[in-house]
Amino acid sequence: MSRLRILLYGDIDLNFMDGSAVWLASMAPMLALSPNIQVDLLLKAKEQNTHLTGALKEIPNVHCIQPFNKFSHQILSKNARLSVSEAVQIMQQLHEENNYDLVIIRGFNLVRETMKYEMFQKITVPYLTDFKHDERSTKEERADLKRVYEHFDHLFLQTKETKEAFKKLIQVDGDKIQLLYPMIPDNHIQPTFSNKHFRLIYSGKFHEDWHTEEIISVTKKLAARDSRIHTQVVGDKFQDRLREREIQLRIKQELNNTQAIDWVGAVSREDCQKLIEEADLGISWRSAALDNDESVELSSKLLEYGRLGKPALVRRTKMHEALLGKDYPLFVETEADFIEKTEMVLRDEDLYREAAVKIYDASQYFTFKAAYDRLKTFIWSFKKAPIKIVFAGHDLKFATMLIEYFKGNPAFEVQLDVFSSHEKHDEKHSKACLEWADVIFCEWGLGNLVWYAEHKKEHQTLIARLHFQEKDLKFLRHVDMNKVDQFIVITPYMLEEFYNIFQIPRHKMCYIDNLIDAEKLDLSKQENSRFHLGICGILPARKRVDLALDVFEELWQENKQYKLFIKGKRPEEVSWLMARSQERDYYKAVSERIEQAPWRENVIFDPHGNDIPEWLQKIGFLLSPSDYEGSHVSISEAMASGSIPIIRNWKGADTVYQSRYIVSAVKEAVTAVKEGKWQKADVEERKKYARQKFDRKKIVKQVETLIIEMVQKTV
Repeated sequence: MSRLRILLYGDIDLNFMDGSAVWLASMAPMLALSPNIQVDLLLKAKEQNTHLTGALKEIPNVHCIQPFNKFSHQILSKNARLSVSEAVQIMQQLHEENNYDLVIIRGFNLVRETMKYEMFQKITVPYLTDFKHDERSTKEERADLKRVYEHFDHLFLQTKETKEAFKKLIQVDGDKIQLLYPMIPDNHIQPTFSNKHFRLIYSGKFHEDWHTEEIISVTKKLAARDSRIHTQVVGDKFQDRLREREIQLRIKQELNNTQAIDWVGAVSREDCQKLIEEADLGISWRSAALDNDESVELSSKLLEYGRLGKPALVRRTKMHEALLGKDYPLFVETEADFIEKTEMVLRDEDLYREAAVKIYDASQYFTFKAAYDRLKTFIWSFKKAPIKIVFAGHDLKFATMLIEYFKGNPAFEVQLDVFSSHEKHDEKHSKACLEWADVIFCEWGLGNLVWYAEHKKEHQTLIARLHFQEKDLKFLRHVDMNKVDQFIVITPYMLEEFYNIFQIPRHKMCYIDNLIDAEKLDLSKQENSRFHLGICGILPARKRVDLALDVFEELWQENKQYKLFIKGKRPEEVSWLMARSQERDYYKAVSERIEQAPWRENVIFDPHGNDIPEWLQKIGFLLSPSDYEGSHVSISEAMASGSIPIIRNWKGADTVYQSRYIVSAVKEAVTAVKEGKWQKADVEERKKYARQKFDRKKIVKQVETLIIEMVQKTV
């Protein structure tokens, strides 16, 4: 699979800080929240400052491409900015070099130019903002928009209001539209929500609709009424009529000479955040022509103020009411409203906190993390290469169905790294698997996990599935938990055990049941199966086959039809077990007991094998008399076949299985067998429980979802 590669370009000069520039400087870090995404940001202009690009260069998986360095020989522009035709030619060359999965562009003229290149049609998502959203849209513009909509498979629009306006404008269903709301950096520190300095702040462009001159005027009036009140102004970009020389000079003079105004000019986004943090009240008051009930775009600056815990003055519109609530206390229409609300909120601590909390809570929907979480499924849909997954471990029998599923899934490729013991493995093969893999799935957390945690690469995902024996062994103590993305634990009880013993962070653990093939297990029962007890696996001694014999013996004494079927390897077949004197003595005693008993002919040993569904056809009751277990898969298999489980109350049994099947003594087990329910509805209830909880169809999807989440997750 490798990384998802994204080319990002906007017809935007990042030397000037305005909303579109901030958008572009936000998209890159938002996408780069996933270490498995590589973002190449092509710059439009020669860098004259690093106000917006400086922080981007600190992000490992964001690469800012300077076209006037790398592509200077093919740029004809005499100025320091790319034309749209030059930009798309460079995009073409970059795509030929890097084979991007996804291209995101902004700028209507840029979109038109990109449409001339067939290679971009399927992989490009344009972000459209620069068009009229109402009756002011010309016939020519609507035709252009329709061509864009028909040409690309997807496009971004800013809000649901923009989407509705767009649909109405060109009469389309809007199915191709993805919403790309304004976004703001994540805030990791809770604001204090308190007024400190009586300081207002405006950050943004200078434009009539942004009330530049009105803000200067109202600041003077506020300062005359209360000398503590002052306004900090951030920005240096004059637009439209305010760019006219005389107007611009006059405004600059007022900004510089008004005692209650501190004009800091253009600063980096990070420095702007610091200035907002030190301020008390944001100014997002714009003209009614811009902010009204028909408005379809949301100001990112308003969200910036809210993110940092600052209430903001903003015009009342339907969109702002939906965002902040109709009762938000700082809606302003006129200069008089501005003065009244400013004085009120700066003097009333409770009102200040109320307004600040409302806007802060609203802003959390628009953080980089929230934006990525909304878009990740869409973004990753452009990655067509399969995810390469290695299953590693000494015993993969419980993972067989998982491996089969992923081998048959075209979205994945699978390799196996089978260890010869808990620790021993072919290191050359393991290294080859490591070089190949996107995801490493360690079945058991033993030496396999220690090795892969030590050697995994930064972009790789490491998942471990823990069972039971790990808690009594050394290996998890030698695992760097920071290198493991997720631990799957097979019972809720074992999750708590692993947390208590190894302090595995809870957020890195999830509970997913062991899986069975319920369909294969659903076979008809043989005659007399109701008199047949079964135990599957009697090694080692903790499996307590002696208790199974106790239950069987009591039943046999009352009814000679009862039989006990013991399936699995016999002790003498396992050399390491026979090397332990205590285990050897235990099984010798069990063997002698059987040989000397009058019921010995009714105890049948069935060999170890993959014929569990057929074996269960003759089993009415599956015994689980162990001292302790992980989840004991045989129980879920038996239930799927319709058998009744008889489960000794080993720790954690009640977190996986129904209490009606759990007993605490031999007498209880005997009674449970005698009172076993075999009505059709009872049998179906057992099968249904197993099918709904443990079936492979469900579990493989849970594991697949987890893997995809881990591949796509943020840092």
